[in-house]
Amino acid sequence: MIEFKSRLRAPKPDPNDRPSLVVWALRLWMISGALLVALGVLTIIEESASVGLEFGPLAIGVLIVLVGVAYFLLGSKTYRGELQWRSSLSALTCVIVALLLPLTIGFQSPGMAIVLAVAVVGLAGSVLAYRPASDAWFNCKLNAPVSPEEVPAPTAGERKSSDDADGGE
Repeated sequence: MIEFKSRLRAPKPDPNDRPSLVVWALRLWMISGALLVALGVLTIIEESASVGLEFGPLAIGVLIVLVGVAYFLLGSKTYRGELQWRSSLSALTCVIVALLLPLTIGFQSPGMAIVLAVAVVGLAGSVLAYRPASDAWFNCKLNAPVSPEEVPAPTAGERKSSDDADGGE
């Protein structure tokens, strides 16, 4: 007989216990997303006015806008405590920074350097989302009781130093 496992969603963390690092991560993602959208729209307007309707520069502007919108959407889902979106947004920020770095160096474009700096702001938000306090909140282990099995046993050196602190034997 075929047995189907029920797909239960992982428990979501309590929004009331959200650490300030998660709040700052969201702020950095939203700032980066808003600036990317603004830079993308500015690129589209500038290129369409000065060059005309050339596909290359317009496509770059549209891609920058889409990345900014993705930061907004994924950041809002991550802020609600959905663990899989944190990984997706962090991977997106890493890929964007990794792609923009050689493009900025290769083209030596001040505009691309500004876009890279804005993407690095989003990368800083991803770093904050993986700090220990944030990670504990996302994994619902912020205020979890610690069972005796989870506490590591002290090593021989640690036992000796704690005996010395107590005044010896």
